Amino acid sequence: MKQNSSKDTFFLILSLAIIIGARFMPAAGGLSKDAWGVLGVFFGSLLMWITISIDWPSMITLLALGFIPVFGFSKTFSGAFGNSTVAFLLFTFALVYPLSKTNFVRRCTVGFITNPVARKGPWYFICFLFAAVTFMGLFISPSVLFVAFMPFLEDIFSVLEVKKGGKTGNMMMLGTAVCISLSSGMTAIGHVWPTMAIGYYSAATGKDINQFQYMAFGIPTGIILIVLLILVFKFLLRPDDISDINPQKAMVLRGTVPAADRKEKIILATMAAVVVLWVGPSLFRGIAPDLYKTVNGYTTAMPPLLGCIVLYILKDDGERIMSFREVTTKGILWGSVLMTGAATWLGSCLTNEEVGISAWLTDSLEPLTAAMPITVMILFFMTWAIVETNFSSNIVTTTVVSAVALSVLTVLPEGTVSVGAVLAMVGFAASICNMTPAGQSTINTVAIGSGWTNAKSMFIWGGIFAVMAILVLTFVGYPLGALIIG
Repeated sequence: MKQNSSKDTFFLILSLAIIIGARFMPAAGGLSKDAWGVLGVFFGSLLMWITISIDWPSMITLLALGFIPVFGFSKTFSGAFGNSTVAFLLFTFALVYPLSKTNFVRRCTVGFITNPVARKGPWYFICFLFAAVTFMGLFISPSVLFVAFMPFLEDIFSVLEVKKGGKTGNMMMLGTAVCISLSSGMTAIGHVWPTMAIGYYSAATGKDINQFQYMAFGIPTGIILIVLLILVFKFLLRPDDISDINPQKAMVLRGTVPAADRKEKIILATMAAVVVLWVGPSLFRGIAPDLYKTVNGYTTAMPPLLGCIVLYILKDDGERIMSFREVTTKGILWGSVLMTGAATWLGSCLTNEEVGISAWLTDSLEPLTAAMPITVMILFFMTWAIVETNFSSNIVTTTVVSAVALSVLTVLPEGTVSVGAVLAMVGFAASICNMTPAGQSTINTVAIGSGWTNAKSMFIWGGIFAVMAILVLTFVGYPLGALIIG
């Protein structure tokens, strides 16, 4: 095993030396610098495929080709996957999977619910419980997070002696489901619907919404909705057994989670570096515009690709941090990836000028939209998106509403409406989906099947939350998004 490991390391270093070294070759022998770079990638990749493996080393091939100026990452991902949106989801799913196999979910939750403030009283505890799952949901797939969190939530119920059939247990399960779903709209990190909405906007307008811009409006909007949710629970649901909760009892959970090992620390550090690559350049947009333009040109798919390569290369106890076979069979939601690719292209076809659907739709809706104030138009699209996502697929909702919104809004006089902000909010709205089992099948059906809540409660309280979300997105989210995205 050690001999094979040493052999792989030797050929990996040799291959990287060939790939990187070729980039420093001067134009000579009738070949340009880019030509030498491509040849270096070819021979380096060939060596890796023959001596190491044909799977994860191919990611190094994509990374290397992306750094060659004549291609860039946009063309590289389009050539390999059809578009960078599919590549982004693929690599982000793979990157996040190893984290779900660690004790991070339990450790993070324990840190939130056992801090001194959370132990002050039942409602403080509830606030920090919801804050914990929302924080983790910002970068973990909602379905994966909910399934991973459910056993620990059962432990919390047991330790706090929460009884099934009571309002407190119902509220905690409802709130957990809503917050995890909501968090998938607060960022576009590994979340399908915001990524798709951004992709549609980019394909139709040639403009982009980066991770920082999306989070700058998505996170504050989500926090406002969580605060409103807790207020609704406290003053409308009014759990009569909440006083039975003693947050001090949760302290026993601290001893159930082992300390982070080397493997988990490597995974967390890699993910943190990826987030920095996503968000960091935007902070220097005004200070170093050339740096921002260069890094932003790498597309959002490059950072998780680089992160995956790091986790495939690094080892713990002689084994690679990430297993290609396990990640591709268990960690990547292939149905979502396939549908994203198909839906993205479908969206482009629907808005294609030569096809004429956009023009027809615009002409058909013009009598209605001409006299409609912008605020009412935004309210219409938010209502449509949130109602539909509660009764159908989040992805289908994003596709249909985005296509119509683009057709209608892009023909309005420039400066009338922020199309980017509206499209981003459509992606956000698709996460408001806890009224029915069809809205978010994995989360809602598991929550109902757990016995802590039921379909009636989810419909009522999920419906109230949906109404609040429509209003918040229209009157808070849009102005904030228009200010940030432009």
